[in-house]
Amino acid sequence: MLGIFFQSLIRHFSWWMTSLWPGRHGAAPLSGRRLLFLFLFYPAFAAFQLLHWLGFLCDELCFASYRTVEVKAPVFIIGIPRSGTTFLHRTLAEDRARFTSFSTWEAILAPSITERKVLRGIRSIDHALGAPLQRIVHKLLDSASGDFNDIHEVGLRAPEEDYLSLLPAGACFILLLAFPFSPQLRQLGQLDEMPAQSRERILLFYKRALQRHLYCHPGKQLLSKNAAFATWAGALNATFPDAKFLVCVREPTAALSSQLSSLTSARSFFATDSTGDETTRTFTRLYAQFYASLDAFIASSPPDQSAVIAQSDLKAAPAPTITAALDQLQIESNPAIDHTLATIQPGKPSAHQHDPSDFSINPKEIQHCMNPHYEAMLHSPNRTSPKLDTSTTGIP
Repeated sequence: MLGIFFQSLIRHFSWWMTSLWPGRHGAAPLSGRRLLFLFLFYPAFAAFQLLHWLGFLCDELCFASYRTVEVKAPVFIIGIPRSGTTFLHRTLAEDRARFTSFSTWEAILAPSITERKVLRGIRSIDHALGAPLQRIVHKLLDSASGDFNDIHEVGLRAPEEDYLSLLPAGACFILLLAFPFSPQLRQLGQLDEMPAQSRERILLFYKRALQRHLYCHPGKQLLSKNAAFATWAGALNATFPDAKFLVCVREPTAALSSQLSSLTSARSFFATDSTGDETTRTFTRLYAQFYASLDAFIASSPPDQSAVIAQSDLKAAPAPTITAALDQLQIESNPAIDHTLATIQPGKPSAHQHDPSDFSINPKEIQHCMNPHYEAMLHSPNRTSPKLDTSTTGIP
């Protein structure tokens, strides 16, 4: 852990320093907004990460037994970003008697056990006073999330991607949007290409994060959702051999277009890549790697370990699709999940509208680098095959 701490310090400082070199990267020009981010927001963010490390130190001193917690049979929801992973995750997370997932506040505000205990104490006092602090925090969150809520609903207690717990380690993929010139951040989307020592440090840090979470939620089974882990499946399987994987996939052009559209607000906040051209090139390369990596993982794993879920199936017939996937992975049903599934209706048109023509997507790269892998996964024996009424769903 000490090694990744110093690695994180070096990386955070180097990203900041490199950002101040004029002309270092065309996608991160030193505009007024960019300077505001670098000198106002980012120092506060970096200081917050140091506070988390202080919490980790307190964990080692006061709650060291968390290291003995076993991460038994975790369920990982991974796949292509913008393919239904959030919907699937929040549906299964309704089974609170069985599953536990990182909430937004746990992942961002309190990745350490110590911080969680402190914040829970503050919350108890706040509730006793009528919850004024909670109302202020929720208003700030609503203001900060803005239109992003139409793309990905944000809430402090909502189940969230636990890759956000990697922020203190400088190993969270979202940081690539703030520092698009960083090869280390780009490697997070291509884990197999990362140097072995760095990869092992990050995986150990992530395992410790899961152990801390389960320490705070004893007796629960981990339910993790990270679309950014599309190339992590093999490494996660090696780290957690009894893990189950729900792999969501979507037609490449629509998935990439949706992803690029969803990143518009982040590019504006970080004041990077004003035209979006660099982001399109970067994510086109990453998506090609995502499809290839997931295809290879699916081909090497049995159907009772990894289930492929097509977004078209999930949208048209969510309950039968999820039920079939759980059956395939031999995850027992129970009244809680049965009740949740009984209330789900086929998806309505999303409030998030996007058009591939708005981005400089290269159709040839889609055709040659993504479509073959997508088709292979659709025709894999691992693909979940729900029993659908084709007369009403129209799905062949």
